[in-house]
Amino acid sequence: MTESESGAVPPGAPRPQYGEYATPEEQAARIRQPPRPSPPPVAPPSPATPAARAGLTPGRMIDRAVAVGLLVYGLLSMVSAIPATMDPAPLLTMLGLEADEVGLTTTGGWGIAAAITLVAGWFVTAWATYAAHRRGWILFWIPLVGGFVFNAVSGILITVALLSDPAVVDAVLRQSGT
Repeated sequence: MTESESGAVPPGAPRPQYGEYATPEEQAARIRQPPRPSPPPVAPPSPATPAARAGLTPGRMIDRAVAVGLLVYGLLSMVSAIPATMDPAPLLTMLGLEADEVGLTTTGGWGIAAAITLVAGWFVTAWATYAAHRRGWILFWIPLVGGFVFNAVSGILITVALLSDPAVVDAVLRQSGT
């Protein structure tokens, strides 16, 4: 009896190559080797510390601590800068001008816009830092960039407030000697 008569190869089909239709057990029996045992299932190692369970390496813990420290610093800086956005006297004193001499007692709507920018900027930065933390990204740069961007925008708003007053511009020009 040939292979085609036993039903191993369908009639009219090409003769199979060695092991083409054979299962791994049949192949092992033909080559006279015991079948290879499947590897036992491996349980994932259980980390010993909560930090290791959370996937926190020492570098990640430092990154998180630096980001939180920068956010706290930004919060304290924002809280202390809000009064400065409303009262231009300290800023004018730093420029060598007297607020009474200039007659500028408030920054008006520009100062309010600068204060709102600082507050909104801190919340946006804190939210972006939290979102990046949830995704497992590096965090420290987000408070740095957020602080730079929102303080720059706030500074531009205060500058516009000061330079929109002709008395301040005249006092600055007199002081510079032009």
